[in-house]
Amino acid sequence: MSLLPRDVLAALEHVVADLQKVGEGLEPASLRGAVRHYIETPGKLLRPILLLTFSYSLDRRSLMDPRIIQAATIVELLHVVSLLQDDVMDKHDERRGIKTPRILYGDDRSIIASDWLIAESIKRAVKLGPEVVEYLADVAQRLSRGQALDLDGEREKAAELKTAPLIEATLVLPTILLGRREMIELARRLGRSLGVLYQYSDDMSDEGVERGAVNEYATETRSILAKMRSIVGEALAPFEKLIDSLVKKALEGSLTIARNFIS
Repeated sequence: MSLLPRDVLAALEHVVADLQKVGEGLEPASLRGAVRHYIETPGKLLRPILLLTFSYSLDRRSLMDPRIIQAATIVELLHVVSLLQDDVMDKHDERRGIKTPRILYGDDRSIIASDWLIAESIKRAVKLGPEVVEYLADVAQRLSRGQALDLDGEREKAAELKTAPLIEATLVLPTILLGRREMIELARRLGRSLGVLYQYSDDMSDEGVERGAVNEYATETRSILAKMRSIVGEALAPFEKLIDSLVKKALEGSLTIARNFIS
């Protein structure tokens, strides 16, 4: 049985279909290949799943809103940007068991592909309004600071900025688009906590970071989620179920290596 409601799964199919169109006619072919590499070999789609499930819990009708589908596509495109740039900075030869774009097309084209995808994301965000554009620009700036801190060896400071801003965006964008402004601050806090939890879980599996940091953010994530439930009520249940699964995987050390978050 799927972890996600049927309507969320159907909306996710629309997002995947939208993603498949990105850069499909782009020339030259070498740039097209780099742009589409992670679109054609998708990961767990965690960010669209979070955005769609949270939107569904705030308003069951929201998944019929094309703005929500567009927002889910944008967060995944920005995630692809981060993968392309990470590959170059960390000199990854493989990801998910396959060669990275930097190996297939070169570092230069990987960076150019990330630029192209940022521009594509801006084009799409403009259609969602100036508030969304400004917010996503802030997210991108924080991600850049996180990457710089990581390069400087400031792991603890980087943890709050390298991954968390984009995960935060998956929860903040629905509150903006659906007019649930009373939820924005809690959405920010939960997204930040979940993002740091994800980063520390990744560090724990890759580099042996102390489990205490993971436990701390798991507790914080659950506490913020409980406050959110006091506002949303029983309708939050599908989102709670998803977050509970993610927290459990983080505590097991399997969050970032799980193959999917659907089942």
